[in-house]
Amino acid sequence: MLPRLRLAPSTLFVAGVVLLVVATGLAVGAVRFEFAYVGVTANVAGVDWVVAYADLTPTDRALVRAAIDGDPYVTDSIGALPGPGRGSIAVFYDGAYHEFARRTYVAPLSTFGLASLSTATAGVAVIVAAFRGRNRRPNYLAHAQ
Repeated sequence: MLPRLRLAPSTLFVAGVVLLVVATGLAVGAVRFEFAYVGVTANVAGVDWVVAYADLTPTDRALVRAAIDGDPYVTDSIGALPGPGRGSIAVFYDGAYHEFARRTYVAPLSTFGLASLSTATAGVAVIVAAFRGRNRRPNYLAHAQ
């Protein structure tokens, strides 16, 4: 039978904090950016950006046409979204202003999302074990007298 490994509560606590920091780093990989069609709009005052369709790159034009057809675009790079900057955008296309929403979210069921959730759970469990171990540690000074 193997001997039971006993770690000091402070060691467990530090390991738990390290796991939580790693989980935060993994969560960055789970961030997604979506470009989705909202509809035709007559009021472009509430839109962050107004762009002519002709001013877009060929790749951005294809993404705009696909979004109008009902196929939203999801990527892990904000630079891959059509148009300048962040926020909502209106594209003047085919005689009308078409509004698109660009939103940022965390995908918890992606590979990085699941890794982040499981690492964070392990970190919390290790921190709980550290506090429980601190309360169960024998008092060696009491036995020395």
